[in-house]
Amino acid sequence: MTWQSNRDGELPEVKREMALENFRLAFQLVGTHWRTVDKGWSYFEHQHPLLELNLVLQGRQLTTVSGVEYVQQAGDLLLIRPDEVHHSRNAADEPMTYFALHLDVDDPDLYYLLGRIEQHLFDAGSTIVQQLMPHMEELMEICSIEPGNDIVRRIDIRVKIMQILLILTMEARSLTQPHPRRSGRPQGEYSLLLLRHREQISLEKKVQTLFSEPFMRDVQLDEATLPSFRWAGVFTLQIEEKSFWQSTDRFWVKEQLTENMKELGTIVVVEDGTFMNVAVLTSRHTVPNMEEIVLKKKRELEERLGFPIKLGFGGMTAVVSELRSLYKNSLRQLGHTEATDEPMLRYEFVSRIIRSAMQMIETEYRDKDLSLATLAKRLGVTPNYLSGQFSSQTGATFTHHLTSIRIRQAIRLMRETNMKIYQVGEQVGYTDHAYFSRLFKMMVGVSPAKYRLSFT
Repeated sequence: MTWQSNRDGELPEVKREMALENFRLAFQLVGTHWRTVDKGWSYFEHQHPLLELNLVLQGRQLTTVSGVEYVQQAGDLLLIRPDEVHHSRNAADEPMTYFALHLDVDDPDLYYLLGRIEQHLFDAGSTIVQQLMPHMEELMEICSIEPGNDIVRRIDIRVKIMQILLILTMEARSLTQPHPRRSGRPQGEYSLLLLRHREQISLEKKVQTLFSEPFMRDVQLDEATLPSFRWAGVFTLQIEEKSFWQSTDRFWVKEQLTENMKELGTIVVVEDGTFMNVAVLTSRHTVPNMEEIVLKKKRELEERLGFPIKLGFGGMTAVVSELRSLYKNSLRQLGHTEATDEPMLRYEFVSRIIRSAMQMIETEYRDKDLSLATLAKRLGVTPNYLSGQFSSQTGATFTHHLTSIRIRQAIRLMRETNMKIYQVGEQVGYTDHAYFSRLFKMMVGVSPAKYRLSFT
């Protein structure tokens, strides 16, 4: 940003000036919903890094927060601070309805202040509940409207949250001094769960930008903004069942994708209308067989949800700038033909022969006799053909790929075991100890002995 002075002779010089400090206030709404549950319903013990407002609308709920039980009647509000362990159940012999709102406030001063509200249960007649109720009722009304690409609806949600946040802030200020006596600025006590949550949200925003901004194709992308990866894949799930997007099943599916597919690498899910666009970032040497894994997960989700899900698989790449093209590929497979200015990439990033070769190297690197010739024979192709295809499709030679995997495994063994250096070499396929040391130094920059000393 460039600031221009008015000291150009045309205007009088400034005689006095004051400026406010810079600050950033951001908030995020997560998993907000209302539901009606039957007699006997309960929710398991859990914790999350978010501030939760839980309002009972009908019936009676018993919630245990950090070992203390609270009984909510209709109209009572329970405030659960970040990271507090809690579980709840329907405490009546009739259906119960409740509304839950989860909020993260990314501002150290405000986060610290809200965290000092020690009271958990506020009854229906309390001032704070009377102030919050109109805004929460409007939020519930917005929840009941069929979601769509309506900017007015989205703005209304933000306005309601800001009003709720203002009421909570004034409540916190009435309980404690806004600027407690302590050295420096209050920074809050951010937990590891909260930091991970914010990192995931930041990552989702970055991937969403890569998917949606056409100009990103024409600039040199900074790969440091994403986790380190060797291969990236994109697929899209299209869910046309309208009730799904108005239920907590949406949050469950996202969790299933991000948590239960970690075997592939870092999973990033970006919601967009009736689509869940998923980017998979993996550091594996071998290109994962994403098609089979994703198809299996799709079938599991369909069985659990009870309705069909459409799948578009965009493909694999090793370059950040091609993520948008993969995203467009997945949409085309679902029948969406917009943005045809971008070339259609191959459905598979590498052929099945090369994928099989890479998987064999990954599992058999310990074999000292593993070579391009033996691999080609097993795959039913000539060594020259395999060598050419390997280099053209992966950007690396067979020898470089094998060496990289062996040295990576050698590093792991030196860090995790007490094996002697020559034993490590033998474990990863090198019987010539001097040759192993030379290769290691060439790949890592230091000898095996010096590397081991660096972390002991």
